[in-house]
Amino acid sequence: MSTKTTFKRVALVVVATLGFGTLSVAPSNAAVGTATAIAIANTTTTGGTALAASKYTSAPVLDALAISAFSVTASSAVVLHLTAIGGDGFTAENQTRVKLRGYGIVVADHTNAVTAAGAEDPLPSFNAPAVPGTYTLDVETTSSASADATVYDTNVLTYSVTMTVTAPTAVSASLSTAHITSGNAGTIATADTDEVTASGSATAAAANRGSIALTMINALGASMASGNTITAQITSGPGYLVALTADTPTADQCSTTPTYSATVGRAISAFDPGAIANIIICADGTAGKSTISLSVTNQLVTTAWASKEFTFYGAVRTLSVATSNFTIGAAGGDETGAADASRDATGEVTNAGALTASTSTPAFIIAAKDSAGQLATAANVPTVISSNVTVVASGTCVLDDGATVYSSGEGFGLYNCSFTTAATAKSGDKATLTFRIADPLGTAGIDYLTTTVDVTVGGSRYKETVALDKASYNQGEAMVITRTAVDASGNPVADGSSAPAVVFNKAIGGTAPAAGFYVGGKLVTSATKPAVFAPTASGVFEARITGFNSSSVATSAIVATAEVAANSGEVASQAAADAAAEATDAANAATDAANAAAEAADAATAAAQDAADAVAALSTSVTEMVNALKKQITSLTNLVIKIQKKVKA
Repeated sequence: MSTKTTFKRVALVVVATLGFGTLSVAPSNAAVGTATAIAIANTTTTGGTALAASKYTSAPVLDALAISAFSVTASSAVVLHLTAIGGDGFTAENQTRVKLRGYGIVVADHTNAVTAAGAEDPLPSFNAPAVPGTYTLDVETTSSASADATVYDTNVLTYSVTMTVTAPTAVSASLSTAHITSGNAGTIATADTDEVTASGSATAAAANRGSIALTMINALGASMASGNTITAQITSGPGYLVALTADTPTADQCSTTPTYSATVGRAISAFDPGAIANIIICADGTAGKSTISLSVTNQLVTTAWASKEFTFYGAVRTLSVATSNFTIGAAGGDETGAADASRDATGEVTNAGALTASTSTPAFIIAAKDSAGQLATAANVPTVISSNVTVVASGTCVLDDGATVYSSGEGFGLYNCSFTTAATAKSGDKATLTFRIADPLGTAGIDYLTTTVDVTVGGSRYKETVALDKASYNQGEAMVITRTAVDASGNPVADGSSAPAVVFNKAIGGTAPAAGFYVGGKLVTSATKPAVFAPTASGVFEARITGFNSSSVATSAIVATAEVAANSGEVASQAAADAAAEATDAANAATDAANAAAEAADAATAAAQDAADAVAALSTSVTEMVNALKKQITSLTNLVIKIQKKVKA
């Protein structure tokens, strides 16, 4: 191979390596300052992040980091990293501009930073075109610091790079989040607080009544700092909204006399949320439930995103007992029910009673409502006053937070309450509990809103029973099993006292009642949602508990019985069996009769044979006699003939 051919091939390899970036370098005699060439480095950023390796094409002829092409998202911020090659790098006189070929300058005259050779100088940011496509960036660096554009006509170093602009990844309405919470400020709403309908006072004030946190995520699961606009509108109900770009809600964004604008009002449109933003919910003085609709516009496409509810309530005007779970306290002193803001699965299912350390079921749920009958949160929780502190020493109420599926409500207007009996409380004692709050429209310290409930006291288990709801069941029929317990005084035991499990002596359907807790002295399986069913085997069966039977120290077996009736198939089968038995008896009788008839026939046959034998013998005798007579007649005839002959003679 000739030397000339070798040089040609090397030249071709170099050109191929440069790619389609149309890299060009001025000849060395055109260089200015001390740099002999320039290049764009792969440390170039888009959206503040350096290019990923998959987003650029390397062209390491002039510099190891040099690139000939790169890819960015439409409208994203681009910062080119310019590298000085050769000499001592850029000097204070070097100046650079960038042209988007065919469209104009995107980086105006930029005075380069003084750098060493091979060092990078980030150029001013510019936005990539909004229209996807392939573009060429021409970079020019000159030695003159003059703003006169003619200086780029001579002594210029140039570098061209291809920029591919791609369409941005669309926003994902399912991955993006819109969470709502109540309150003035301090904490951004999360998925946990978004599980319930938020609420706040309807009184117009500077304080925020709630907020909706917006988090913008694209289809790839990445945060979106730009490219979206939000529309938020109250489609029904009172109140107004304030758009806030802060990541965390800021207090007191509302007003008693709001001035509506593009970012304040019942409808907000074209709001740029960035990656995270908040919509503040404000009261306008009117109570009611509001619906807030959110939509997002991305790449000119508008998508309905989320709908949230917020309740504005008026001043509390009434208190009432919404639910009464436990009314029998424990003799000797103990807490009945739980005054917990959050009710949990363990307390509601496993230990769904009082007198257990882990219960979360309240003894009473107190409802506070405004003049329209809508649940409303009072300024303070209800206090509990006992009519007899020697029976019930105290009581406690807390606002239900609405945070779980077991919650009393949606986080406003409902209070979970417990009461604690005194150490002196004994079985049969009674007390009236008064729940009260200060009347918000009355005189402080004088006017109150109240509601009452009566409670009693029960002791420990002394006599227990188990009962079935029927004496007789069809096979597989639903059953209701009732366990009861009274104390030594004959009063129902304290709510939350343990109840034993029920076992059966025959296989049943469903699930046998497990151990549980007495409420009102009883524990009854559901009649509307049965879980235990009668045996399929007919006959008597037993339901049994191991409990106290007129004793407070020793347990014994306590039994209830019932019967499972035979089904139609069994009745028919028995009837068939009985009929078969009768048929067998009849067949046996017929067989006996047939046997007797056969014996008689045998006897008749024998008699007939005897008669036949006698007739045969008689016939033989007669035949002999006839033959003998014939002989005698013949002899006599012969004799007569002889006599005749002799007479004639």
